[in-house]
Amino acid sequence: MASFGFTYEDQSKILEDALQVVKVQTYQMRRCLESNKLMDGLKHCSTMLAELRTSALTPKNYYELYMSIFDSMRHMTDFLKDAHLTERHHLADLYELVQYAGNIIPRLYLMITVGSVYMAMADAPVREIMRDMLEMSRGVQHPTRGLFLRYYLGQMTKDYLPTATGAASNPNLHDVDGPSATDDPRGTLRDAVQFTLTNFIEMNKLWVRLQHQGHSRDREKREMERRELRTLVGSNFIRLSRLEGVDLALYQELILPKVLEQVVNCRDMIAQEYLMEAAIQVFEDDFHLRTLTPLLTACAQLNPKVSVKNIVIALLDRIAAYAARAADDEAAHQRDLADRVEASLELEDSSATASTTVRGIPQDVQLFEVFWREIVALINARPDIAMEDVTALCLSLVKLTLNCYPEEYGDVDQVLDFLAEKAEQAKLSPGLHAPSTINNLLALMQEPVRAYPSALALLELRHYGELLELLTFSTRRAVARLIVEKILQEETWIRSRRDAAGILGYCQVLIKSPKSGGGSGRSAAGAAGVASPRFGDRRSTSNHRIPPSSGLLDDEDYAEDQGLLARLVHLFAVEDPDEQFQLLVDTQKLFLAGGDFVRYTFPPLVVRALQLLRILAAGEARGEAWERTSSQVFKFIHQLVVTLNERVEQTGGCETALRLFLLAGQSADEYGFEEVAYEFFVQAFTVYEENISESRAQFQALSLIVGALYATRMFSEDNYDTLVRKCILHSNKLLKRPDQCRALAMSSHLFWRVPMTADDPAHVREEALFRNGQRVLETLQRAMKVADACLDSVTNVELLVEILDQYVYYYECQTDHIQANFLTGLIHIIHTNINNVEAFASAGPGGASQTTSTHAASSSTIYPRQGPLTEHIVQYFHRILNHLDTRKRSAGRRADPRRGFASDLDSAASQGPTATADGISRDEDDRSDADEMSGTGPGFEEANPFASPGFRSGSPSRGGLDDTNDLSGFPDYSEIDTSAGM
Repeated sequence: MASFGFTYEDQSKILEDALQVVKVQTYQMRRCLESNKLMDGLKHCSTMLAELRTSALTPKNYYELYMSIFDSMRHMTDFLKDAHLTERHHLADLYELVQYAGNIIPRLYLMITVGSVYMAMADAPVREIMRDMLEMSRGVQHPTRGLFLRYYLGQMTKDYLPTATGAASNPNLHDVDGPSATDDPRGTLRDAVQFTLTNFIEMNKLWVRLQHQGHSRDREKREMERRELRTLVGSNFIRLSRLEGVDLALYQELILPKVLEQVVNCRDMIAQEYLMEAAIQVFEDDFHLRTLTPLLTACAQLNPKVSVKNIVIALLDRIAAYAARAADDEAAHQRDLADRVEASLELEDSSATASTTVRGIPQDVQLFEVFWREIVALINARPDIAMEDVTALCLSLVKLTLNCYPEEYGDVDQVLDFLAEKAEQAKLSPGLHAPSTINNLLALMQEPVRAYPSALALLELRHYGELLELLTFSTRRAVARLIVEKILQEETWIRSRRDAAGILGYCQVLIKSPKSGGGSGRSAAGAAGVASPRFGDRRSTSNHRIPPSSGLLDDEDYAEDQGLLARLVHLFAVEDPDEQFQLLVDTQKLFLAGGDFVRYTFPPLVVRALQLLRILAAGEARGEAWERTSSQVFKFIHQLVVTLNERVEQTGGCETALRLFLLAGQSADEYGFEEVAYEFFVQAFTVYEENISESRAQFQALSLIVGALYATRMFSEDNYDTLVRKCILHSNKLLKRPDQCRALAMSSHLFWRVPMTADDPAHVREEALFRNGQRVLETLQRAMKVADACLDSVTNVELLVEILDQYVYYYECQTDHIQANFLTGLIHIIHTNINNVEAFASAGPGGASQTTSTHAASSSTIYPRQGPLTEHIVQYFHRILNHLDTRKRSAGRRADPRRGFASDLDSAASQGPTATADGISRDEDDRSDADEMSGTGPGFEEANPFASPGFRSGSPSRGGLDDTNDLSGFPDYSEIDTSAGM
């Protein structure tokens, strides 16, 4: 082409000159037309149109020139129409006159201008005018000039094409140039269709010929310019689709065959690809549904270089979107109909009407079968088709199937089976490992999960797991996560071992670390002892998995995956308890492959097993069957926790094992299995002794053990005493003195237990509760001895105040051996020590640091305290004293006859051991070491396990210290001197 020889500056100069000529000639033409000088006006118009004869402009610049002239031609068309209506000039004469123009380009533009205006007149021979303009337009065969000339022909005539429907049949229907169905000179709809189709065919030929213009070195530039001109050719499809009266029959018989014939015969890659996509996007969805076979057959006949994938995917997506819209419209229509319809007969009629289509797809159209047959034939006919294109086609087909026929699992499964075979055949091909292919496979595997209302529907796809095995680690992980998240989001209960095995098979990638080798879903189900018939049987595929496309995940990602699996376990709910138990056993076998991951997945199994025990206890009589089944469940729990402890003992996860042992021990005690409960507590102590060495962890673990042991009710005295002695022993062995002291005070509660709740069986028969006031006293005095051994005076005072809190609690519980003189002596000691600390702090800057330390040297401190520590301790101490004073005043008002209110504190002190200034009861100093380690226990709340329960609501003590008005059953508070030592 001549345009390739000009630079950008040359092109701009040529275009600017041409536009200037158009501007001048337009002005002259308008002056002549306003003066009714038509011949002069046509002369200026012809001069202006002569600018379109140039070959120096690129298509883009030529289009700009064309649009400028097209706008100017409106003045001529308006004048011609007005001149004909006023009978100044007849358009038939002008139509003949303009054909005497000297140059063919101005001649044909003028002829089309006059002819299009003439077609709008009532007496015009429209059919002959259309035929004449088509024939005359053949005179311009230059690709660019010819394209724009025919584009102008289509633009000018689109509003005046005939739309009448002929009654007679046309024997030459498939001949575009054949005679019309009627002799009406104005023509019919078929004439309009034939006119547009002929114009399209000629324009496409010119467009294809454009590729052969110019030098071969400019090939890429020509292709780019051709793509810029494609809308000129595609505009004919728009005009065909907008012709009034075009129905399915006419589209099937005339329009589509001619379009496909021209597309296939042109053999040009750019033209075929664009025209097929344009036809799919322009014509109606209903037309495509009825003409799928010829469309897809034509795709198989296209140039091998054409991306058939894009064409077929465009058609699939178009129909899928149509089905989705139709489904929404049907749902809205049904809702509206249900609101308005009252008579049952009308309902039956409406349902019969609605049954003719399914999601907008006619029932007599086998949509999936047609697409599947043609796509398979296309892939088999073109062995060079890339795996990326195969997966993209299958992805779009699956989307279409899920939109149109969501309940047809067999259709989706057929696609999955086909892809699995293709992947097996291409296992060594690099195309299978391309990122685009992997992304297509990922989207294809995720699409059913999102489309189906329940993730369990995936189990109906026999080849889903088979294809999943072939994918990369990252792809399998993404699919497995989506499946689990869908189940959790929808709260889908898994009520059979078969369903659980299938879901866990899909999620095997989450269970196993890639470092230990990922297992396939089918082998995972087999490892659990459950055959999953939903998986395929293509055994060789497991050895040809697509290699991973990404690196290993970090610990947070793994923890998140295991968290999803742990939540999934809680949705296992088989109605038969025996089947539920076997499901838990099967799941344990699968989770064992996760190595250290069992720290996340075994705890929910233990919880579900304990819940199963509760179900069994509620539904069965306590007989041999109950004991046998419960024994199996407890053995299973024991095996789980032991395995968990073995797997995580090197990575610091033993606290979880200890908690689970304690939880299982409490459950065994609740159901009366004393020996089982004892074994679980022994295992908890074993974990504590062998695997927990850090000070804070030891104290927290000991707190858990004491709390769990306090809640037990079924231990014999010997077994209970053995476990309690262990608690005392480990309390004495804690590293830090404050921890020892608090642990001993906490353990003292094990010797004086009270009912935990109102429905506690021990609430009815308190004699079953273990109570030994002497050992309570001994344990508290041992705690005082440890507190006195603390060299830090602030810590010493703090611990003594906490011990006083415990004394008050036991005193109000009327514990044997806890007398008023003990509280008075301890109050005196605390007053003295506080005075000593304050005096030491005021003596000089050297001692001030002790009174302002932020926390005591203790592992049991939960929250760091701010400000002077003595202030916190003094406030705590004063609250206890205020409580005692309140009790004394209330007791005086009620005049409790059980004790005197004027008892002398000195005489009361002579009745029991004396608390000396060092805070230790000297009467107990000579006790043997064995006696010193013989008692303790709590029943405190977790927020502050060291404070007396008497200062909290929900205390396990009899009565509540929060109620200052009801003092029935409480000792005489008047014997306690709260001002001692002040």
